[in-house]
Amino acid sequence: MRGRAKGSPKTPGSGRKLGTPNRATAKHREMLERMKVDTTDPMSFWMSIMQNPEAPYEEKKWASVQLGPFAHPKLASVESRTGGKTHEDRLEELHKLMED
Repeated sequence: MRGRAKGSPKTPGSGRKLGTPNRATAKHREMLERMKVDTTDPMSFWMSIMQNPEAPYEEKKWASVQLGPFAHPKLASVESRTGGKTHEDRLEELHKLMED
């Protein structure tokens, strides 16, 4: 039989003292304290993760993916309209040339 018998009183002074965090909470608080990230805006948050030497590789990799569009924006396609003709007008001209 383990522990105390059912219905018997608890031993005074036993158990975890008030305010003492369990192992998981202590580890979580320690990790947050070590990271000390800047949360003023998303870009600062991601930069602080990348610049933290103690951050795990996976977190740094995720932060770099998130920062990519800020550093290297995607190029947008722009339709060139020279001579006032639309794409459809040019296609129509080509079809007429092919018929002749």
